[in-house]
Amino acid sequence: MYRWLIRDWGAKLGAVLLATALWFHAVTEHSYRRDLDVPLVVEDPVVPAGEPFIVLSSPVPALVRVAVFGVGKDLLRVSGDDFLLRVQAPLGEPGRRLNLRLEPAQVESHSELGLTVEEVIAPRELTVILDHNGERRVAIRPRISLRPAEFFAQVGPTVLDPDSVDVSGPLSHLRGIDVIYTDSLFRDGVRDDVDLELALRVPEGRLLKLRRDRVRVFIAVQELAESDLLNVPVRVVGGPRGAVAEPSRVTVHVRGGADLIGSLEAERDIGLSVRYEAATGDDGGQIEAPQGRLYEIRRITPARVTVVTR
Repeated sequence: MYRWLIRDWGAKLGAVLLATALWFHAVTEHSYRRDLDVPLVVEDPVVPAGEPFIVLSSPVPALVRVAVFGVGKDLLRVSGDDFLLRVQAPLGEPGRRLNLRLEPAQVESHSELGLTVEEVIAPRELTVILDHNGERRVAIRPRISLRPAEFFAQVGPTVLDPDSVDVSGPLSHLRGIDVIYTDSLFRDGVRDDVDLELALRVPEGRLLKLRRDRVRVFIAVQELAESDLLNVPVRVVGGPRGAVAEPSRVTVHVRGGADLIGSLEAERDIGLSVRYEAATGDDGGQIEAPQGRLYEIRRITPARVTVVTR
């Protein structure tokens, strides 16, 4: 009964496809309207030569919706990135609110197709605030979490090149900006030096420009080593002339990066001391070491010394 439906099915399918193509061609030859979200750029006002720069200090939307008119097949080929709405803020007093009207004539087309921007749908008007422009140099701080592998350690501080960056923008946005942070970086099980570039991030909500957008980060990582340093001198702090520690030299067991540990010198690098007031008792005083070392002091033998005057 339905055999006629499948008889010559190839010819029937070809006819359907041809009819669909003819319909699509006819439809796309008509003109239509299409709404697109296009990038919005609001430029700073033009300032007469010799006058302080005035810049925007209020955020503006990244996109604006416009209505584009043209032939259907052309509308299918374009996107919002083929257009740009560019408007320049008028010159005004810092802190003053200005209203900007967005017009179809301000839309630039980067397409060769014959399309027309008929209307700016939303927003049709912007309110912006102006401010004096400022510039200063700000320190860079890394956001890095580094976990060396077992038996490895970071040697020395994290090195940034450069360690600061020039920042410019509205004076109201520069206030309170003491540092610029890098992108976050997390590394686990690190066995080798870290040498890479990280992006710099403008603080959220601030209309600031950075002279550079990346910074080089270097972190030295070495295999751990342990060693005993013999005859490390102990200095007496706060005592009379002639006050010396007894014993005056001790043994220090250190742990850290192999290259660093191998370069340590007992006389020059360790810097042990004891406070005179604490060391005059029968039990002697606790030996102290400087903070912020690039290696770990695991043990001092003996740990306490007394003070004698010669």
